Amino acid sequence: MARPRTFDEEAILDRAMILFWRKGYEATAMSDLVAELGLGRGSIYAAFGDKHQLFVRALGRYLDRQTRLLDTALDDQGPALSRLRDVLGRLLAADAASGGAGCFSVNSIAELLPHDEEVAKLARRNLQHAEDAFTAQLERAARDGELAPAVSPRQGARLLLDLVQGLQIMRKVDPAPARSAACLDSAFALLGRPLDTASVPGDVPFTASAVP
Repeated sequence: MARPRTFDEEAILDRAMILFWRKGYEATAMSDLVAELGLGRGSIYAAFGDKHQLFVRALGRYLDRQTRLLDTALDDQGPALSRLRDVLGRLLAADAASGGAGCFSVNSIAELLPHDEEVAKLARRNLQHAEDAFTAQLERAARDGELAPAVSPRQGARLLLDLVQGLQIMRKVDPAPARSAACLDSAFALLGRPLDTASVPGDVPFTASAVP
């Protein structure tokens, strides 16, 4: 009969997530996990599998939290563009608070892709969810007359997604928050409808179906 576990699996996953986030996959040895998690090798293997399986679960936990933040923060309250700008700023600020570790997702993509298919699947799922969430918000901006006529919601979402991913890399070189803020402000200035061409809500030349 298997012995019942005497530890909080969710808390252990959080600690593993922070360790992998701080050190990366390859630089994290099993001895590091044993020391950080306070579990023996046998207990780690029994509960989570090998190091790679534990890493995938830890990364999935991080990505699930990002998804929940998007799902709860992006709503139909207030101007759509300013709402989206605020959420992206919060996402960047949350990763900036990690003590210089950057974004766990971007770090993992840079370290392990294209050779790690499990991490690739997690990354693709997360990025697609983010793109869809951004697109929905920009569609609302278009309906409300906020979005520039030359911008389709889907392409605008891809622009923002790629910008945020790139900013996560650039912040390792220049961590000053002002740089990220200025880049976001510039992007949203391009996405927004110029004041002298403001139109009534519903005057939308593009739809989400216009871009595959």
